Amino acid sequence: MYSRRGMGGRSYWKEEALMTNRMTSQDSKTEPRKPQLTDFSRYKVCDSYCNPPSATDTPAGGRHRLSRRQLEELDACLKAKDKKALLAIQRHRYLITGQVQRLVFTETATSTAALRAASRCLKKLKELGLIDTLSRRIGGVRAGSGSLIWYLSHAGERLLRLHDQKEAANRRFFEPSPYFLAHTLAVAEVSIQLMELCRKHQMELAELQPEPECWRSYSERGICLSLKPDLYAITVSGEYEDRWFLEIDLDTESPTKVIEKCRRYHQYYRSGLEQKESGVFPLTVWIVPDTDRKQHLLEHIRAAYDKQPRLFAVITAEELEELIRQGGEGDMLC
Repeated sequence: MYSRRGMGGRSYWKEEALMTNRMTSQDSKTEPRKPQLTDFSRYKVCDSYCNPPSATDTPAGGRHRLSRRQLEELDACLKAKDKKALLAIQRHRYLITGQVQRLVFTETATSTAALRAASRCLKKLKELGLIDTLSRRIGGVRAGSGSLIWYLSHAGERLLRLHDQKEAANRRFFEPSPYFLAHTLAVAEVSIQLMELCRKHQMELAELQPEPECWRSYSERGICLSLKPDLYAITVSGEYEDRWFLEIDLDTESPTKVIEKCRRYHQYYRSGLEQKESGVFPLTVWIVPDTDRKQHLLEHIRAAYDKQPRLFAVITAEELEELIRQGGEGDMLC
């Protein structure tokens, strides 16, 4: 089922049907353009993609909607770090203060100084009415300002759209459920860890797509279907390139639901669309809270797809670094 090839003393697995996620730069003519996860599993589920209502759409709690001219004046006054923080929050929908720090303030001498700089930046953006915080915190009030959960206000969205040629419809705002919020923050955490791991090991994070950018459309038997990973990433180490679909599991769904989503991956694999586009099919990685959940999912996936191509790996957060460095191979696949 597999043919093995090695380059530079290092080997990788490539399925004859183009299933594997590992390839070298010579296999494709087209160049693609260890911290632990916070425990968010105590929260419950929802399916929201909108932000909660902001108390203000204007600087310092004013009552009038900012005009385009006012937004342009604000935009001209913002520093590069301010705009980077806005874009980070827009991309991930919700971020806690420490996550903004790790995304934006990466060149500060110490982590304490970086956190202070992030807090000052976020306070400024909130006073300008461009971002706001949820009433709930991660870790409670005693966790301090670092536990605040930030989101883009309507004014912040309008400011970022100033340079966007596409007309975007205004979104309805409503409060996210605890689980949706927890899952969104967990996905953001994995994104940040991927960036940090690639910097640490001098790897390239060639692409990182959050939802809904990473979603894929396909059809089976004339029915239009969608595959909705939490993240899609391409990492490059030397001459080796790995492609990943990432699923962040908080141990809130039954194995039956996980198996159903695995079925969608097998359907999409059979469509051949991803292989036609990039030459390989990404490895789908389930990141789970603990070893008990890992073993449970491994048993169910192997039982359900024993005779099928091995498209999946199940890991804990502590195993993410090794997987990204070494690629998914051999016995770990299921």
